[in-house]
Amino acid sequence: MNELEQIEDKYNFTYPKLYRQLYLDGMLDSGGEYGQDWYEKYYAKLAQNPPMLFFGFDFELLKWSRIVEEIQAFKDPDDYRQTKPEFQFVPFGRQKSGDLYVFQFDKQNGEDVPITLIYHDDITAVVLAKNLQDFIFRDLLEDLTNMKYSNTASGDLKVNSANILRTHRKYLKHSQVEKLEEIYGRDVFEYIETTSTGRELPLEGLISHDELKQVLKQEISFDALDNEFEYCNL
Repeated sequence: MNELEQIEDKYNFTYPKLYRQLYLDGMLDSGGEYGQDWYEKYYAKLAQNPPMLFFGFDFELLKWSRIVEEIQAFKDPDDYRQTKPEFQFVPFGRQKSGDLYVFQFDKQNGEDVPITLIYHDDITAVVLAKNLQDFIFRDLLEDLTNMKYSNTASGDLKVNSANILRTHRKYLKHSQVEKLEEIYGRDVFEYIETTSTGRELPLEGLISHDELKQVLKQEISFDALDNEFEYCNL
């Protein structure tokens, strides 16, 4: 059995078809173990054929051993998070802060397994998409709202954008690919983002946060989108 099948067998679940296809296509391969020399060894080669969300500003694929560790932690009643037993989380990615992107299998609806962000230092989580396809589309778009910090913009923006779309297009809906092609073809522009506290932030990107909300509503809307809930008993 491969790594994916070993985890499925050990914890008695089945990954979504799209995730299994990404694995078979090598899209979950982020090179060797993360460390000080990872960038020097792997970045240039991977950038030419980017694996899943490779240029994501705040997304990093988890290694298989780490996935097992996190599943064990979610199931451990003594873990600091004290995850409520009704939730079935299987992580696949993380943010720099340590927040985890997970498949939420307790909310599976047919082939759709929602993608949820688990905050590591809070008792809440938020639903980001009804399935992996929509999550990939959302993450690709969100990276374009602030190009000052986007990894897509590191180096040649047009080259990186073309590469990421080339390796990801087969996993997205036609309408999602068309929208990404249109946005990637734009020039970077400046705009003002007003925070919830009324503070105005100058940003630059290929899409504003306001337009992003509109596109997400059109392309990936479902009843639980962006719902927050308490997942643990800290």
